[in-house]
Amino acid sequence: MKKLVLILALVFCFSAASRAQGLLDKIEGALNKVENTSNKVDRNAEKANRIGGKLGGLMGKKGAKATTFTVLIEGMKLAELKSLASDLESNKKVAEVKTKYNASGSALTVQFSGDSEDLLNLLKKNSPKITDDTVQAIEDDGISIKVEK
Repeated sequence: MKKLVLILALVFCFSAASRAQGLLDKIEGALNKVENTSNKVDRNAEKANRIGGKLGGLMGKKGAKATTFTVLIEGMKLAELKSLASDLESNKKVAEVKTKYNASGSALTVQFSGDSEDLLNLLKKNSPKITDDTVQAIEDDGISIKVEK
């Protein structure tokens, strides 16, 4: 009788263990499906980033992240300021230019991919009135210029 109970207990344990193993196999299969889906999403995201980069390059605004600089200019007429802003916007490194005019002093807010030295060189290139002698200050986030009338 003891042998019969022992044999039945062993059979019951093995059957329970095999059902548990089947359950673990199903869980592992579900986890594999989730991992495969995650990998597909990652691959598609990488493809989208590459395509976005190529499209951005076609638009001409690809490059380093633009930093906002403030260029304070004293003594420049409105027509000259508008011309300078227009010339700056045509450059690939410039994302946007906002102009504020005042007779005593004007300001250009420029989103530029580069540092303040590069922006100063671009300003000097686009306006003959801006030279090293007219520059009053060069800082990390801005440039101050005083043009003689």
